Amino acid sequence: MKIGNRFISIEITNESTPYEGAITPEVIEKCINIAFEAHEGQRDKDGNAVILHPLFVGSMGQTEAEKCVGFLHDVIEDTRWTLDDLRDEEIPEEIVSAVGICTHKKNQDYYDYVQSIIDSGNMTAIHVKQNDLRHNLARGIAFKHPELVAKHEKALKMVEDFLKDKYNY
Repeated sequence: MKIGNRFISIEITNESTPYEGAITPEVIEKCINIAFEAHEGQRDKDGNAVILHPLFVGSMGQTEAEKCVGFLHDVIEDTRWTLDDLRDEEIPEEIVSAVGICTHKKNQDYYDYVQSIIDSGNMTAIHVKQNDLRHNLARGIAFKHPELVAKHEKALKMVEDFLKDKYNY
């Protein structure tokens, strides 16, 4: 995929997760459809369809859970959808919980928010935030938003330092 003058590759895998039984291809498709519906008509600061970002983040997921949470990671924060709406759509609780962890609450300091994801210990949420930050960083560089580049570099370092220290990633 090309963003601006930079190319970004996506690796799609078929790894198993503890949620394998609950996360069927139909659940993944439902998550994509919810993201499309929720972000319909939204544009980012560069005029691009907002849906491109969650599609990219979801595609970066290494597991079915990471893919689903990636597709949905901005739905609660940026649309009228709620966690209960996701439950009403029969999205598995493992996904709903991780989406909740990934949702930046109003009036919450950004770096406190990133630290709360790390402190949750939810590896799905942590990996989705890592993918979100990597994609946001690439977009910030490509579209020349230095303030966003600095913000996302600092947050990504927080996540990657945690993964390195705890899991030797």
